[in-house]
Amino acid sequence: MSYSHPDYDKFTLEDFTFDTFFKEWVLYPTPEHDEFWMQWMKSNPSKIELLDEAKEIVLVLNQSKVEMSPHELKAVWGQIQENVQLPKKTFESQMTRKFPWRIAAGILAFFVLTLSVFWMISLPKKVEFATSYGEKLEINLPDSSRVILNSNSKLSFYDNWEKQTSREIMIEGEAFFSVVHKVDHQPFRVISSKGVEIEVLGTEFNVYNRSEETEVILNSGLVTLSFPVQDKEGKIVMEPGDLVKFKDNKFKKERVDTSLYTSWKDDVLNLDQTSLAEIVRMAKENYGVMIEVQNEEALNLTASGSMPLSDADSFLNQIALIFNVELTKESNKYLIK
Repeated sequence: MSYSHPDYDKFTLEDFTFDTFFKEWVLYPTPEHDEFWMQWMKSNPSKIELLDEAKEIVLVLNQSKVEMSPHELKAVWGQIQENVQLPKKTFESQMTRKFPWRIAAGILAFFVLTLSVFWMISLPKKVEFATSYGEKLEINLPDSSRVILNSNSKLSFYDNWEKQTSREIMIEGEAFFSVVHKVDHQPFRVISSKGVEIEVLGTEFNVYNRSEETEVILNSGLVTLSFPVQDKEGKIVMEPGDLVKFKDNKFKKERVDTSLYTSWKDDVLNLDQTSLAEIVRMAKENYGVMIEVQNEEALNLTASGSMPLSDADSFLNQIALIFNVELTKESNKYLIK
């Protein structure tokens, strides 16, 4: 690689510390770097100690986990110069040159360490929850809101809500939310992996976010929805009993019996002219089982009523009875005839 080098003969300690080619030599030396700087030191023996001091400072900065911008580095440098009262020109004697810069390196290390500690403490921590197939999990959020996470689902949020204008949660899969209203009216937002955003103040609702579809079912309270591709009417306001489906950049709003969509949280499945095709989809998503329906006409069968939710085998055996179909298990999959 060919470099157009500046006039290093006139460089101060600060100049060396910020010079890219010099820092590359200190941190990631190559034969080309070594050859250049060995030759330069031969030609400038009086600058060798200055170069060593610059190397010390570059190494101190590199030990920090904090990535400081040039502006931040300049600010730290200014504080060092203030505290040590460093002259900007090359020092005239070895004693005057060496001692202040060892102090400077120590002060710089202190500033960088302090900045690192404050930076790490202030960083928000990402909190993540996940459920496996056939598992449900109840989660108490930092604001005392409650979430029931359905099987095969993920939920995450950053724990610095008190410093944010809103409480935000990411969801993949399905979850039921009971949101606490805050005195300061801090909004609560749930964002699906499809980009659908639900904003509430205090309410209960269910979010289904799998495959290419997102569904929001509102039990109580009031929520507003916004989408990746906004409708000309803007946000949608939902009322209790509303279901909004979002798929292929289109949404559909309808009135429903919310218990049909939220009874899973109480380990019950409510059916209302529910098709076998829908049950098969549910079994695959929540239990991770492979199901082969040999008679495709059977997928159109429907049933109404309720049934307890438990493990995959019990669930499918109950379905076979309700829909009056034959169920067999072969190896790692189920057959419905």
